[in-house]
Amino acid sequence: MSEHEQHADRLEGEADTMEERSERLGEDISDVRENWEQMRHDESVPGAPAPESGLPPEANYTTSGDQPPQDDPEREPWPDE
Repeated sequence: MSEHEQHADRLEGEADTMEERSERLGEDISDVRENWEQMRHDESVPGAPAPESGLPPEANYTTSGDQPPQDDPEREPWPDE
């Protein structure tokens, strides 16, 4: 077997190994996603809000120095309000 053929065989083996790892990783990701979705619908799990609950808590705060929005009674409502 020539040096090029040996090198090609080695690369094919590495490619097969990488493909197997990729498939296992995909399965792991799928399992974790399924588990997370189950936890999101279980109210006894803290920190896993149901999708119906809106924005996550960390999205509902102002940064230091920002003024919170004021409700302006004279403001025209947006079309979707």
